[in-house]
Amino acid sequence: MKIGGLHSNSLHPPALSAADDAAAAGEEKLPYILLELEAYVADRVNATTASCTTCDGKRVQVTLCPRRPPRVSYLCVHSPDAAEINMEPNVLATDGNLVLLRLTVGAIGRRIDNTDYYIYRAAAGSAEGPSLILLPRLSTGDFFNSWNIGILRYCPGADDEAYVLAGLSQRRRWWRQDGELDLSLYDSEQGLWKTVEASLKNKELKQHGGEDFCHENRKVIAVGGDAGTVAFVDLWRGIIFCDVLPAVKEDDVTPTLRYVKLPRTLRRRNRDRERDGDPRLYRDIAVVGDRIRYVEMQAHYTESTFFCNKFVADGWMAITWSMPACVDSSPPEGWQLHSKVMNSRSLKVDQGNTSAPDKFCQPVLSLGDGVNVIYFTTKWSCRDADGWVVSVDLEKKELLDEASLFVSQRNVGINLAYIHSRISSYL
Repeated sequence: MKIGGLHSNSLHPPALSAADDAAAAGEEKLPYILLELEAYVADRVNATTASCTTCDGKRVQVTLCPRRPPRVSYLCVHSPDAAEINMEPNVLATDGNLVLLRLTVGAIGRRIDNTDYYIYRAAAGSAEGPSLILLPRLSTGDFFNSWNIGILRYCPGADDEAYVLAGLSQRRRWWRQDGELDLSLYDSEQGLWKTVEASLKNKELKQHGGEDFCHENRKVIAVGGDAGTVAFVDLWRGIIFCDVLPAVKEDDVTPTLRYVKLPRTLRRRNRDRERDGDPRLYRDIAVVGDRIRYVEMQAHYTESTFFCNKFVADGWMAITWSMPACVDSSPPEGWQLHSKVMNSRSLKVDQGNTSAPDKFCQPVLSLGDGVNVIYFTTKWSCRDADGWVVSVDLEKKELLDEASLFVSQRNVGINLAYIHSRISSYL
């Protein structure tokens, strides 16, 4: 049920345990969390709470409620001044101690006009505490989602730590050539947005393969380095590496772009079955340590015992790859295979682990260095409202921990519900 534009469950966040409260207070350090993409609209206050004013002068506050994976963490947004929040606030991107939020305050019918972007900053031991900042509006009218904008921190750990927001413009131009991009960049030191154009050179276009260049972005990750490299990822095809710092610090500088194809798929015959949907339900990518890690899953099909030449879904299979997080040039060694599970029915199960649903989707990489754990959302039926989150060690081919109930009535069906974040390590 929806109340205005809000789902009724968005007013009632999950209950927290004593361990959750300890994590919020910084008493228990979680190296990373799984963070729900849709925030709750509720008055929760703890050591992570930060506030600021909206564009019309009303106070709004944000509170982080961290929980140890595979339990899903979440944000709560509340307005003590009764600002009109009629839609779920959205988490668009995270990097380190930063979260980019999209918040609509006011009438739903004027969503574009009433939408603003905020930066929430966690503070590990800082005397100033956590902060919430309202960003200036874009003059271009671009509207960002979780698949086309990212955060890059630079000078991390320094007193003058700053960040850049890098977003791919949604605008379409009939005269645009293959490999040309419009980028919206925001530098926290200057406090301004700017739009720049960039294009892949012919050498990089050849890396893409095929006659027509196609890039449907579905994730943005921060790679870093002296040039401030951000990766725009088409989870079906490949990665565009973009050096953003020179472009935000100097005028008339065109960002350098490089292209790297994703590794080959598990089985080509299954590829088109999933390509009708959101690739984030089948693939994920992240920077872990000094490497870029990538996971792909597909349904595992077996031949039907009832119909000739017909196949039916029977479990799933997954594979992980990695390559150096090299920012100066295309990685010389390319993608390296890490581990794979060709049939989930063969997974070992911890003793005492209760049975989990067998509809698996949305592989999410853990951010722990030196581990090969993947989190999955599972449901008994694709139409179920509630789901579970399970963790699988692909290297040991083992189902870990007991499945954690994820009350997801706001996400009926199979869709993207949460992302990974290191913000918990800064509390």
